[in-house]
Amino acid sequence: MLAKFVFFAKSIFMIEILSGNEAIAQALLESNVRFASAYPGTPSSEILRYGLYLKSKYNLNAYIEWSINEKVALEEALSASFTGIDSAFFCKQVGLNVALDPLMSASLVGTQGAFVVVAADDPGPYSSQTEQDSRMLALFAKIPVFDPSDIKEAYDFSKKAVELSRTYKLPVMLRTTTRISHGRQNIVVQDNIENITLNAEFKKDPARFAATPKLRFILHKKLNEKLFSIASKNSLKFDFFGNILLVSSGLVYSNLYELIQEHKLQDKVTLAKADMPYPLPNIDLSRFEKAIAIEETYPLIELQLNLQGRRNNIVPKEGELSMDVCEQILYNIGVLDSFVPVNIDFKDKPPSLCPGCAHRSAFFEIKQVYSDAIFAGDIGCYTLGVNLGVTDTVFCMGASVSFAFGFDKAFKLSDKNQHVVAIIGDSTFFHTGLSALIDAIHNNAAFLLVILDNSTVAMTGNQKTLSSPVNSLGEAVKPISIEKIVRNLDIGFLEIVDPYDFKKSIEVLKQSKDYIEKNSSIAVIIFRHLCVNTDEGLKNNPIIKVFVDNDCKGCKLCIDEFECQSLIFNEDTKQVEIDRKTCIDCAQCIYSCPFGSIKVLK
Repeated sequence: MLAKFVFFAKSIFMIEILSGNEAIAQALLESNVRFASAYPGTPSSEILRYGLYLKSKYNLNAYIEWSINEKVALEEALSASFTGIDSAFFCKQVGLNVALDPLMSASLVGTQGAFVVVAADDPGPYSSQTEQDSRMLALFAKIPVFDPSDIKEAYDFSKKAVELSRTYKLPVMLRTTTRISHGRQNIVVQDNIENITLNAEFKKDPARFAATPKLRFILHKKLNEKLFSIASKNSLKFDFFGNILLVSSGLVYSNLYELIQEHKLQDKVTLAKADMPYPLPNIDLSRFEKAIAIEETYPLIELQLNLQGRRNNIVPKEGELSMDVCEQILYNIGVLDSFVPVNIDFKDKPPSLCPGCAHRSAFFEIKQVYSDAIFAGDIGCYTLGVNLGVTDTVFCMGASVSFAFGFDKAFKLSDKNQHVVAIIGDSTFFHTGLSALIDAIHNNAAFLLVILDNSTVAMTGNQKTLSSPVNSLGEAVKPISIEKIVRNLDIGFLEIVDPYDFKKSIEVLKQSKDYIEKNSSIAVIIFRHLCVNTDEGLKNNPIIKVFVDNDCKGCKLCIDEFECQSLIFNEDTKQVEIDRKTCIDCAQCIYSCPFGSIKVLK
């Protein structure tokens, strides 16, 4: 990465082009955060990854690593802060739901060292189940939240969050969004991050760290006093001088500021910015003709200051407040004379599994045997099984197993026979699938559990899973075996098969079906094949070239049923062809043609 050096007095700084996520990691480590944990989730994943890079680059005495899930990650970092070590926890917005239980207590108990919670939201949404606003969870948990409007502020506010947390011994949230996390900007950073002397010490205080409900009441009172103090020092920043007030935070503020300047609306509106949208003090805004909150994605500022906005339909109740949406709002409130909607005419091609992905093979095989099943899916690349008709539900992490349990019991209560298949990835199984499986086994459920094991967290950037013998920096760790866990749960049917082996996979699937029907119990199949989107996976993948012969009937069954983007239909010849630019020569598609027109090239 190119860097420009800048000298200030005796200090040396560098100008680097950083993403928002990289800027957050840089600022936190510069602020002496030395414990960071997370679970990968877009748009937050690059924060910890860049932290790992900085740890290695500067040989820092720090613990920075992925955890099994967000709840565990938050608890690990929080407990480190109890010893005086400045700590941080990173997640995407739905990951914060998983960590909400300990977060609610963390605000009451407080911290010793700094503890920063970084939550990356996804207005839109673009890569998430929801477009929820983590700032509202900050309100719910009663912790301050910073909302940066650009990458430079993401860097600055990260440092402010550490400082505020240290001062009040309270968790502090930094809320970022997809555009901030993945945008890039020139940032002046320290040219070096030095090691510091760490002296972990836990001072026992049962009235705080093991507080009973009555003592929690006292802690709640102290928390409210802290929030009052923080709010009294918080304020809005005002720009321009119009009679209509717009109050905003985050990237939406940047959009509005640019639009006001572009359309020369400085004498029509005043724009107020909340760097810390919670907690806000009581602010007298009666001098303005109208006061409107424009913020993503819930009415946090609007509710605190009792403004207009989402509640009276001035601001859309859903969706990202992009530049054109903000422009539409300015037109609707009468400060903009005209507005031309931005219409982009493009074909919305749905996402697809990578060419050669073993998940596709597994899905194709599953539906050959379990064509009448209900397929409970989960969160991961394999969510795209919906394209192959092998995913009926996608809800949240681990829900595939819980849903399979519920479906099975519901149909049994109705005296109906119904095959149910739960499909979950290896990392998601560790995350929350295991506890659901234990409950299903204990309560005599009967369904097929398919664990798709590609030995990586593929969807979020190929992070290591718990089955890896090394951590993210290549250091030796103890690998956790999925099959050993399943066997120890006394599962009667467990098979491990490579989905690239079509005949073996079909055979095992048929055996599982017979087992479930005869024993009314859970069967588990682990489909194991390395992700082809990793260097190791692609290097070790078999190379078998195929071609489509001239007898192709043009029925498109291979395209529709196997759904590989390397199978394309030639409108001129009315036949299927292989797209050599994307094909990785896995030869898995030969089983998708019922007429045998896809053949191995010899």
